[in-house]
Amino acid sequence: MDLVRRELKYRITPEQTPAIRAFVRRFCAPDRHTEAGGYRLSSLYFDTPDLRCYRDYLDRQPDRFKLRVRRYDGPGHGLEVKARFGEVFHKTRVDLPADAWPAAFRDPRRLAGRADFDRFHTRLLGLGAVPSVLVRYRREAWTSTVDAYARVTFDHELTAALPVRDTVPIEDADADWRPIDAAGRFGLGRPALVLELKCERRVPRWMLDLMQRFDLYRQGFSKYAAAVETVRPHVDHVPLRLPTRRGGLGP
Repeated sequence: MDLVRRELKYRITPEQTPAIRAFVRRFCAPDRHTEAGGYRLSSLYFDTPDLRCYRDYLDRQPDRFKLRVRRYDGPGHGLEVKARFGEVFHKTRVDLPADAWPAAFRDPRRLAGRADFDRFHTRLLGLGAVPSVLVRYRREAWTSTVDAYARVTFDHELTAALPVRDTVPIEDADADWRPIDAAGRFGLGRPALVLELKCERRVPRWMLDLMQRFDLYRQGFSKYAAAVETVRPHVDHVPLRLPTRRGGLGP
């Protein structure tokens, strides 16, 4: 899967969520997983020993990327490269058979010859990346019924853990999960949610109306960076970003 899109992130309180959800419902439908109450996902992020990807975020590099293995509730895994070029994100995903991870990491010859896997593995080797942190959260996702592509997600119960070798645990007992949605980190005086509006290069009119109606200000929140700072506290912390202008379409 190759996907090119914009992503606008906002920090919202639990009290704001029902009204925002009701607005979104006018233009979107819950995806099949959300109809069942949402879903958990867990990601194993890779980085260099000196945390180059994390420090690119810290330095606000306009062009940067992340490498991760993502697992949803269930046995399947996906290899993802998420690159940012200014305001545009390019994500590629390679879905693996249920039994292919972590065997593919330990012995890449198992999947050698699959161009999609080879591209991910070549980038991993070129960077010299190793398992860095685990990130897990619960997601509620909505898909537009009026646009070619637009998506709204509410992410909550954000937690992180140090890697458990090269596995991608998702259950409570399989890793030492620690919360990364503390009140101080969100800057709202309480734990909160991450609202993401995802669309093609042109932002739909209803998303602009949503920003204005709920007085939303775009605020970056990197789950990976928050995880690094939580479970690897010796690294430099990222200061909270100040809000941009309303709607978040500015730099």
